[in-house]
Amino acid sequence: MKAILRLLIIFSAIQLCSAQYWYIPNDAANRNPGDLNADAERPSGGGLPGGWTVILNAATSPVWSASKSIPFAFSFNNQPVTNFKVSNSGVLTFDVNATTVPGFQRYSLPNASIPDRSVCITGLTGIASNDIVISKTFGTAPNRQFWIQFNSYGYGSVPSDGSNYAYWSIVLEETSNRIHIVDQRTGGYASTKLVSVGLQINASTAIMIKGSPDLLSKAGTSDGPIDNQYYSFVQGNQGKYDVTVVDITTSPYQVAGKVVVTAIFRNLGTQNVNSLRINYVGDNNASGGDVKNVRNIATFNYDTVSHIIPWEVASGTHNLEVFADDINGGNADENQVDDKKKKKIYVMERLESRTPLFEVYSSSTCPPCKPANEKYLSVLENKNPADYVSIKFQQNFPGNGDPYATTESINRRGYYFINSIPRTEIDGGWDKNGNLFSEEVYAAAAKVPAFYALNGTYKVEGKKVTANINYSPLFEATGAKLYIAILEKITYYNVATNGETEFHHVMKKMLPSETGTILPTIPALSSRSNNFSYTFNGDYRLPPDGQTANIIDHTKEHSVEDFNNLYVVAWIQGLDKQVFQAANLLPEGTSIVTEKSGVQSAFIYPNPAEDELVTEIRFNSATELTCTIVDASGNSILTRQSKFSEGNQTLRFNIQHLSSGYYQVVLHDKEGNSSVLEFVKK
Repeated sequence: MKAILRLLIIFSAIQLCSAQYWYIPNDAANRNPGDLNADAERPSGGGLPGGWTVILNAATSPVWSASKSIPFAFSFNNQPVTNFKVSNSGVLTFDVNATTVPGFQRYSLPNASIPDRSVCITGLTGIASNDIVISKTFGTAPNRQFWIQFNSYGYGSVPSDGSNYAYWSIVLEETSNRIHIVDQRTGGYASTKLVSVGLQINASTAIMIKGSPDLLSKAGTSDGPIDNQYYSFVQGNQGKYDVTVVDITTSPYQVAGKVVVTAIFRNLGTQNVNSLRINYVGDNNASGGDVKNVRNIATFNYDTVSHIIPWEVASGTHNLEVFADDINGGNADENQVDDKKKKKIYVMERLESRTPLFEVYSSSTCPPCKPANEKYLSVLENKNPADYVSIKFQQNFPGNGDPYATTESINRRGYYFINSIPRTEIDGGWDKNGNLFSEEVYAAAAKVPAFYALNGTYKVEGKKVTANINYSPLFEATGAKLYIAILEKITYYNVATNGETEFHHVMKKMLPSETGTILPTIPALSSRSNNFSYTFNGDYRLPPDGQTANIIDHTKEHSVEDFNNLYVVAWIQGLDKQVFQAANLLPEGTSIVTEKSGVQSAFIYPNPAEDELVTEIRFNSATELTCTIVDASGNSILTRQSKFSEGNQTLRFNIQHLSSGYYQVVLHDKEGNSSVLEFVKK
């Protein structure tokens, strides 16, 4: 009997020893753990995505929530737990019978005020009316994450408000039983954004993040994961040999053929790593291992490694998985839970430049929108307008909103869950305050390859606008939508209170609506066309503001200031909101020249024209070009001959002296290739 008792004591001691935690600092991650949660970090009623459940509302004093169940099997300190409760003071406990609630201060752990078996972000306070604790499950079994988020919280004794807010989450991870503490978003508070982060096992055992109880929030104000930091608590003892893949740096955009697989590895073990074997699996087909000598990677440090054998890929969407083994010449990885990283690779039949889509959400009643729009226009002023697509969606707030806000522009804002302006969306991914738009941001957007080829023409006849769209996928894409928008180049009459006197690229109507048109799945490089037509109804009306009762009713009226100032743009967008390609449609009659010519394409605007005619020409190569304006009788009115370099060029003609009527612009290069563009002089 004594022997059995001794064995039980030894077994319990082993369990206790193995049940301790260590943590991995990911305080420069700029992402969420596992990349499963891509939801916007926004308040309830202000853009919070669906699927979240409120488990605790604000209270002026510390309170516990009711007991809640965990949606999958989970262990804390090697002991199964099924339920938890959470306080508005930043503590989650698996001791659902605890009665004493920790206060609104930062605790050094262990502390008698904290229940056993607790996860702590003390220093948070949920006392303002909009402060809530919410939960949501992400991912699929057996690799789900259960998120408990302190939403729109405050720090210390200062309640959250419109300028001061905090978003932190506790994440329970299925299978690995890891606990992540995610620093998601902080606005305001400056030096007071301090917390104490850690786990309390019992009254005598705890683990705290270095810096606690005065740990400074490092997250920025972005409501996406791009500036998120986190700390991962791992059960057991830190191993000697443990290498994880932090990121696969191989570009997700490739051309069919050979692809070099490259990844960033991180040493999570206690021993420095001098060599490892990199392995990759492409679409479930494993490569041979490739042993690499690496830099002396110290604990928690990184190195970038490439595999010697290229991956042969055909066009389409592919899955790539990378992991490492054979550490320091034969040692196995001691913790294989986090070894692998996966990535989607999009392989095109050919690479084509993407025309980036810039969506600007603004209002003439928004004071910060004025400097944001000025900054935006300053970046674009030296760019060729054919190289990007710009849309301004005027909004119905702040105050009573912009007179040119429409149901479509408001719903488009809802598509991105935008709850504040100025806001700029770039290709459905970059989502930030418009003041952050810069030359670097523009350049980064212009470098991303396109998933589709897209072009088309439009025609404005009185109040009628027609658009003809041609598209071709560069890989076999599914779930894409085509969006069409009629824009007015400049508007003036919607001036309100923020000091702006003119507004550029203002959306007037979407075709057929803001919900877009679902595109069929077709083979790569095959082509399809879509035609659209819309006639503006009734007469012009200037609404007093952007409120629902006053916005334009398209069935009987419009807000177009000048129909000669309209043009049409198009874009194709995926289910994940990524924009595959965008295009400024060309006026009908635009000349598209073959690749044999030095001129790739050319178009003229405005059309009809009154004082000045602008010709935009894209050259395949440097060439000499003669441009001649010819009247309806075939007489040459004006000729200009110039040498042009490769790329986009602009020619401007003063046509004030021309009589009203029909004219042509004839382009003739030195190889004898010609093309003709037509315009009307008003």
